[in-house]
Amino acid sequence: MASLGLLLALAALSLALLLAVPPHHELSYGFQRNTTATAASLPITPADGLPYTRRNIHFDSHGTTCDAWLYTPLPPEQPAGADGSGGPAAQFPVVIMAHGLGAQKEMGLHRFADAFAGAGLAVMVFDYRTFGGSDGEPRHWASPRRHLDDWRAALRFVKSGGLGPEYDTQKVGLWGTSYAGGHVLVVASEQAPGSLAAVVSMIPHLDGVEASKASVRRRGLAASLRLLGAGIHDRLRAAASDLLQRIAAWLHAQSASQGAMLDQAPPYGRNVSTVGRTGLKGLVSEVDGRLRQALLALLPPVSSWPVLEPAYIKVVGLVGELAIMQLSPVQLMAYFAKHPTEYEGGWRPVILSRFTLETSSYSPIKSVPRVTAPVMFISALRDQLCPAEQVRKAAELLPTSNNNSRGGSSSRGELVELDCTHFDAYLGEHLVAATESMVQFLRRHMQPSAEVSVPVSDAMSE
Repeated sequence: MASLGLLLALAALSLALLLAVPPHHELSYGFQRNTTATAASLPITPADGLPYTRRNIHFDSHGTTCDAWLYTPLPPEQPAGADGSGGPAAQFPVVIMAHGLGAQKEMGLHRFADAFAGAGLAVMVFDYRTFGGSDGEPRHWASPRRHLDDWRAALRFVKSGGLGPEYDTQKVGLWGTSYAGGHVLVVASEQAPGSLAAVVSMIPHLDGVEASKASVRRRGLAASLRLLGAGIHDRLRAAASDLLQRIAAWLHAQSASQGAMLDQAPPYGRNVSTVGRTGLKGLVSEVDGRLRQALLALLPPVSSWPVLEPAYIKVVGLVGELAIMQLSPVQLMAYFAKHPTEYEGGWRPVILSRFTLETSSYSPIKSVPRVTAPVMFISALRDQLCPAEQVRKAAELLPTSNNNSRGGSSSRGELVELDCTHFDAYLGEHLVAATESMVQFLRRHMQPSAEVSVPVSDAMSE
């Protein structure tokens, strides 16, 4: 009874804390996943007239299934062998891609994958756990730690031959943008020299401390504290929900061990002689068991109470709103300009509020000196979210290579600077310029002898 009483006290304390912190009107609560397939994820076949095919594939990340698109170039005709048959088919280098903060693969990544696949590269574009077509609950759990685990799982899957024999596991590249532009640098820094062919880091998030300082300057201290409060609010709800689930699991285990005995014993009070036969200890045990059964019947609806639903914060919003990124009306339009009309998974522009407790400690720039693969950085000169000066600093931190054909050493990095804002880099002439540079860089490091040439400007529409 003592252990049961302690659990009840903990549960009551958790619920009391939650009730003492009422829902915030600028946050939303709960997220129902929509599993209906969307047009954006339809397969692409040779009949579509493109120089590649696309199909959905899946891989495991920490016991959860991640969904991905696999773009495969149509194989070129092989010269006939001595017996008149075609020669052995060449393997395709593979570029692994994923999106930035709170986003998923159908939000503009097809434009880049289209260009890469059109240039003869296989491309795997995946959704993080809890986003898009990937499984996982609660939905839209944005977390640097979790996203890095998904990147590592995707890389292991490709390097282990999970895509099949026609894909070259020795020529693998990473591509990330915005928040994922930092992820690819961290993951690349963990790989042995020579294990990655190339890395593209587009308008990357690099320094959590500097980003937090800039956020406080823009918002003011009070608004910044509201962000932290939203994170604490969500974390409290998660802790209470987890505790109740643990209590339920413990009660189930205890009930299972006593179930047979309770089913055979007469209910207390039905026969007074029961007390005489079993004594006080038996009576206490029976009451304890009956209480557990009553709690088990009560807990399922309790665990789904609105007070336990996770709290979500806007990824983007206007200046003055409670949002991770505060944008002007023009910037907000640019953010949504690359989005489809339908979203996989029922996407909404929100993420779990607990993200605000993790992001300031995430600084991928610390990993840059350990990256041994060639890196292309893309920056936007008028980017207020991921400043160009930080990207320049990261490019300078890359170690030098002793493989310079002209003798001496040279930097492993290349830097392309676009004269635009963060979200304009995904649109129009800036998108074309960035993608042309990326294609040239990837082909140079992943297929240096290739003859394939596709005008990138023809591949910029979804």
